[in-house]
Amino acid sequence: MNYDGLLIIFAREPVPGRVKTRLAKDIGNDAAAELYDLMLRHVIKNAVSSRYDIELWKTSESSGSYFAELIPGAFIRDQSEGNIGERMSGAFRSGFAGGYRKICIIGTDCPDASSNDIIEAFYLLENNGLVLGPSFDGGYYLIGLSKFYSGLFEGISWSTASVFPETVEKARFLDIGFVSLCAKVDIDDMTGLREYILKNPGTELAAAFENVLRKSGHEKGD
Repeated sequence: MNYDGLLIIFAREPVPGRVKTRLAKDIGNDAAAELYDLMLRHVIKNAVSSRYDIELWKTSESSGSYFAELIPGAFIRDQSEGNIGERMSGAFRSGFAGGYRKICIIGTDCPDASSNDIIEAFYLLENNGLVLGPSFDGGYYLIGLSKFYSGLFEGISWSTASVFPETVEKARFLDIGFVSLCAKVDIDDMTGLREYILKNPGTELAAAFENVLRKSGHEKGD
């Protein structure tokens, strides 16, 4: 084990109708689930390349065997009950209780977050209590801590455009030194998907996205 750093991936099994519901309104449940699966595999690939210890925290209804095949050797855990803030708080608490010095949590909505971004986040935690990777929709695609702060996740308007600014405000209130990574696009809807494809022409993932869209009758996100 590398007690210097733990990378936690928050994910769910790509079951049609349970993932990417906003995208599904435009391209259908099956295509949305296929896109989510592609994003999940891409995030896992980048996570493994970062060479930190990895835990995958899945939603309770997701199959552990599915994730075990995707990322052999990683600890697979169930997320706790509650809102996303309560679930992240529980994961951080568990990681620090296990002896890790620095912990980052990433989701699966931002394939633009590279292994270098992950490595940079851990590096920045050497001199900061909090690292955030903001997304353009007002949330964040990565959060890292160098110690557990019990109040950081309280009183945040989760799943809104104010998550990032409210978290920054809370960090200042708690006197937590923080730094931000570069802002990136989350893929939650057709706008985000289209933007990713346009920004990453010719890449393997963008080509795979376009293939899914063609099969669903939505060429290039039109």
